[in-house]
Amino acid sequence: MKSVVASFLLLALLGAEPPQAAGADVQRDTALVEGRRIARMLLGQRPTADASVSGSIHIRPRGGKAREIPFRSSVTVGGNDWKTVYETEAIEGTPAVRLTIRHTSNVVAEFFVQDLEADGTFGEAVRLTWAEAFRPFVGSDFRIIDLAYPHSDHLTWPTQRLLSRDIRRGQSCHQLESVNPTPAKGGFAKVISWIDIDTGGPLEITGYDLSGDKLLQFSPKRFRKVNGEFKVTELHISNRQTRSRTVLRLVYGKPESEKEAAKAVESRRSALNARADALLNPKD
Repeated sequence: MKSVVASFLLLALLGAEPPQAAGADVQRDTALVEGRRIARMLLGQRPTADASVSGSIHIRPRGGKAREIPFRSSVTVGGNDWKTVYETEAIEGTPAVRLTIRHTSNVVAEFFVQDLEADGTFGEAVRLTWAEAFRPFVGSDFRIIDLAYPHSDHLTWPTQRLLSRDIRRGQSCHQLESVNPTPAKGGFAKVISWIDIDTGGPLEITGYDLSGDKLLQFSPKRFRKVNGEFKVTELHISNRQTRSRTVLRLVYGKPESEKEAAKAVESRRSALNARADALLNPKD
């Protein structure tokens, strides 16, 4: 609150109306405090159990040939740290690759890439620099760093501001503005995120350049209930610079409860069939 007091005294000396000015500063200060709180909450999110999923990356370049790249992904949890692995298949001139993202308790992400060797195994892991993590993942509109959410850069910027609490896609959301202190040419100057208040999940993330033009827009589009919990099955990202689009589709295995139910149904069906056979074909 020191900045509020300083502004109050300065405006009083200049003959302005301190109560109104101070109120405006308090409002701005509250928005920043709330924004930082929300960013910290998001950075503190972490999975609670190991998981795996398969899927495909659908790349739709403007004026080019669409491509579909199958992949597998897994999450391994160890204490406060966890690891996410993406393994893609080689297709249409795009080589297979394994990307490992290591998340640590101090909310830092580390990136390692392995190329597929001639013998069909992945070679030595090469650690990427922070700058290298901003390159596209297998030629898609997803940057490597985007796959590290919530540790995907913009939530760590010093200026985090709560713009509003509103409804987005039928959900109560925080509208969070993250401002880049040192935007690079062609990079994000700010990011606006719509965060589901109940789950903390992103419903939309849009990155803007220094001119205020949209660069990338990310949003989950489809969901499915898995083990009583709604999970994203389709993620879209559009690149306003290249006019291209990438869709990430996720396929979850059947929950154990569904598998057990299917086994029980099959067991009952087998028993009924056996009983019917016995009635129709009695033994002498």
